[in-house]
Amino acid sequence: MMRFRKEIAVFCGIALLTGCSLAQKQQLPPREKGKKCLKEAKFGVFVHYLGGGPAWNDRVESFDVEKFAEQLQRTGAGYVILTLGQNSGYYCSPNATYEKYAGYKTGERCSRRDLPMEIAEALAEQGIRLMLYLPSRCPQSDKQAMAGLHDVHERQPAPQEFTGRWSEVIAEWSLRYGKKISGWWFDGSYNTTGWDDLSKPFNWNTWAAACRAGNPESILAFNPGTRIDKAFTALTGQQDYTAGEQNKFQVTPETNPAPSGLQWHILSFLGTRWAGKDGPTNSDEYMADYVRKVNALGGVVSIDVNVSSDGTIYPPHLRQLIAIGKEVNR
Repeated sequence: MMRFRKEIAVFCGIALLTGCSLAQKQQLPPREKGKKCLKEAKFGVFVHYLGGGPAWNDRVESFDVEKFAEQLQRTGAGYVILTLGQNSGYYCSPNATYEKYAGYKTGERCSRRDLPMEIAEALAEQGIRLMLYLPSRCPQSDKQAMAGLHDVHERQPAPQEFTGRWSEVIAEWSLRYGKKISGWWFDGSYNTTGWDDLSKPFNWNTWAAACRAGNPESILAFNPGTRIDKAFTALTGQQDYTAGEQNKFQVTPETNPAPSGLQWHILSFLGTRWAGKDGPTNSDEYMADYVRKVNALGGVVSIDVNVSSDGTIYPPHLRQLIAIGKEVNR
C-alpha cells in the first residue's frame, strides 16, 4: 500500500509539471491529453540541430545539456521540438534498426551519444516537455540509406517496404524514450498516396502506431509544406495538431482555422530563415502580442531559433524568447 501511494504521488507531481491535472489524465483519452498539454503550453521552441561528416560525434558530444535546459527555463516555454536528423542522414541519437537497414556501422551516421534522452531528462526537471522532428521520408541526400530503406524521391508515393522499415526505425526511438517524448513533427509529407490506402499493410495507421509505441499520449503532425491552404489541415485521422509551417508569424486560428478536433499550431522562425543566426526580425512587443492573440484563440506557437553546436541559443533570440515568456505567462 505504501508503494502504491508513493507511485501515485510521483504521478501527480509529473502531472503538475506538465500542466495537466490528475483529473484530466483520468478523464481524457490518451491523444486528447497530449493535445490539451500542448495547448496549455502556449508556446515552445524549435531547434534545428543538424550537421554531418567525420566530426559529427564530436559535435554531438559538445552539446551542454544542462546549460541548454537552464536557458529554456528562463524563457518560460512549455516544450521543445528537436530535430533527430534531416536529409544528410546524420542523427543525434543511436538507432540500431536504422543502421541495419541503411548499412552503417555503429556511430557512422547515428551518434554514439543519445542527445534527445539527456535533453528530455534535463528539460523534465524544469517542467518542459520534449517532442521530436523527423522527415517523413528517408534522408534524401544519402543514396545508400535510400537504397537500404527502399525509398524513392520524396515527391513520389512512399513504397510499402519503405513505410514498413521507417516505422521500425521510429518504433525503436519511441520505445526507448517512452513518455519522455510527448509528440512528433514530421516534415515533407508532400505525397500522401503511399499511405492513404488503409487496406495496405503499411499506411498512416502503422506509422502512427510506431510513433505511439512508447507513449500512447504522443501527438503527431505531418507537414505538407507552407501553402496556406494546406498548412492548417489534417493529412490523416492520426494527426493531432497542425504542422503550421509558415515563413512569418502572421496568421491566426481566426484567419486560417483548423478542422474540428485538430489543435491549431504554427511554426516559424525568429531570424530571416530557419535556424538563422540573425534577427530577430520582429519586435518583442509584436511577438508577445502575436503569441497572446493566438493563445486567446485557442492556438499554440512554436518558435524556431538558432542554437550552436554546444547548445547555446543565439543571444538575441534568447533575449526575445525571455521577453515573450514574461508577457505571455503573466
